This record gives sequence, structure tokens and C-alpha cells, in this order.
Amino acid sequence: QKPTNVAVPRKYPPLSRPLLSVRPLVLATHLVPSLPIGLFEVLVEAIEVATEKPVVLIYEPRSDRPVAKDIVDIAILPASEEWEDGELLPASFCFKHHLNKNNSPCVYADLIVATDRAPHVEDIMDLRGYRCSLPDRKKQIGTAALIFNYLYTRGENPAFFGNTLDVDTQVAALQMVAGKQAEVGIVESPIIKCHKNVLPGIESVQILTSLGPLPPYRIMVKKTHSGDLTKQIATYLLNIDQNKEWVDKFAPFGVISFAKNSMTFYDQTDVKSVATSVPYY
Repeated sequence: QKPTNVAVPRKYPPLSRPLLSVRPLVLATHLVPSLPIGLFEVLVEAIEVATEKPVVLIYEPRSDRPVAKDIVDIAILPASEEWEDGELLPASFCFKHHLNKNNSPCVYADLIVATDRAPHVEDIMDLRGYRCSLPDRKKQIGTAALIFNYLYTRGENPAFFGNTLDVDTQVAALQMVAGKQAEVGIVESPIIKCHKNVLPGIESVQILTSLGPLPPYRIMVKKTHSGDLTKQIATYLLNIDQNKEWVDKFAPFGVISFAKNSMTFYDQTDVKSVATSVPYY
């Protein structure tokens, strides 16, 4: 099955002309391939404008690898990961989602179901016995934890699903449902937005409901660079929605702005998962 035909994205002239003779900053993202590299190319350009320094972009697709020591200056990490040499940038992506009504940096999770199963399902409790693809099952913070916490509040346990299929990435969970290897999956909502026009079989996937919120993706700056650099980047990103060109560049990835972030978002004590009952998409 072929992906949907998609027009070539519009190309904008670069907004930055950093001094290329100086040592570049190195930004490493650990969110690819679930989020497309194009999102981080736009982010890198924004950081170059903010700092007037060149930024080299690298990505680490292997979920078991730490941030490269003595190489990386800025790291983009899942909420469940930390970097002992870095500190949290007080800003993160704000993604468009029907539950994100106050422009929070938090991320919601979408429970997806194969379209041919959808007529038989009204809510989560109708999914008993289904094959479910799960990313991050070993993580305390993540989509798998959300669904299991929700089931626990309903008196259920992990045996609720007929079979749970572990995957390494968020996009792999989406692919398993699109490819009919699983009937149900749960993924971070930005992943669906970013892949809905390019992933084969995506038209056979329907969003049943949403859970969340999850803490924001972490943007971290090496501690030895903290201070002025952190302030420059955070201040620029938090005001980026005032510039239409930046808004247009981030829009294809579902990013509507950047919002203030802090460690309080990562304290999951007493956080309860909220489910919507209206299917959408």
C-alpha cells in the first residue's frame, strides 16, 4: 500500500545567518523517528536566530542510548529520560490538541483502534481481549503507563488485553495498528499528526479516545552553557508565536507555540488520567 500523495513542503529562506567560523552548538534529538527530523530542523534554525551561533543537528534513534557525553550542548528527550549533565530549558513545544485548551506544553496520548474494529467499540472497556501495541511499557512516565493506570482505576490489570505487543518507538505502535499487526495501540498525539499523510495504512486507523496529560518533551541545555544561553533560547522560543513565518514553519508538525516548562510537570504524584468519550479524527 502506497503512502498518500503529499505536496512538496514549501521552502522558506533561512531566517538566520550565524557566524560559521565559530564552534557550533550541537543539538541531539532522541525523539526521531517518532517525530520527524524536519521538526528539529526548524527548531535548530530558531535556536540559531536566538543565539547567532551555528547549530549542528544529530539524532539518536536508539531508545537505549544516553546523551553523547562531551559532544552534545542541547538535548531533546522524552519526558521519561534525564540528562545528568544538562538542565531543563524553561520552555517546550506546545502541540495542538482538542484537550489542550490552555496552551500547555504537556502532551496527550491517543488510543487508536483499527477502523474495522471501531464499529464494535464505544469506549476503552470494550477493548478487552484485543491485541494492543505498547511503547515505553517499562517506563514510569509514558503512554503505556497512562493506559494501565486508567485500567487500574476501573479494577482491571494488564491481562485486560488479549495480547500486548511491545515496540521500541511511538511510531512503531502506530505502524502496528496501521499494518493490522495489532487492533489497538496508544501513542503520543503529535506522532499521529506528523505521520497521518505519509504512513502506509494510516487511513485504517481511528482515534477512539484520548488520555493524559503526559509531561512535556524535555529540551535540555548542558549545565556548563546554562545562564545567558538558556535565557536567550527560552526567551526567543516563548515569543515565537508572534512571528507568522515561524508559526507557518512549525505548523505542519502540530506545534502552535512554545510554553513555559518546569520540573513541576514531571512530578506524577497524584496525577490522574483523563479520558474523553468522543471518538474523533
